[in-house]
Amino acid sequence: MTSIEITRTLPAGRERVWRAFTDPAEFVSWFWPARFESTGDVDARVGGAWRLVSDVTGMGLSGVFAAVEPPERLVFTWRWDGDQEETLVTLTLAPGAGGGTELTVLHERFATAEDAESHGQGWADCLDRLPSVV
Repeated sequence: MTSIEITRTLPAGRERVWRAFTDPAEFVSWFWPARFESTGDVDARVGGAWRLVSDVTGMGLSGVFAAVEPPERLVFTWRWDGDQEETLVTLTLAPGAGGGTELTVLHERFATAEDAESHGQGWADCLDRLPSVV
């Protein structure tokens, strides 16, 4: 198994960044491009589910929260619709310079390096959109 890790410094405090991942309306608004016309839900509690769907692209993914420690750490499973493989995502939000946040995304348990690399590019694209909402 293999994993990816990406760290970004964001211009907002941890509470604000936390909301971008845990508030359903906010999460859906930025995680995928607007042209995907995404819908979804986030129940950010241990055992709670999350889901993101794009009828436009035919994509969907979902998971369950394994750890919810506001505003520092969020751990959840990740499974694409139709896939058997389930991976694990850990978000760590640390205080950053100037009141910002250092966000680290650890996405692990990929079956192949190619899957990990593909998700690394996907996360980079998603995180490029995040500063505009926080």
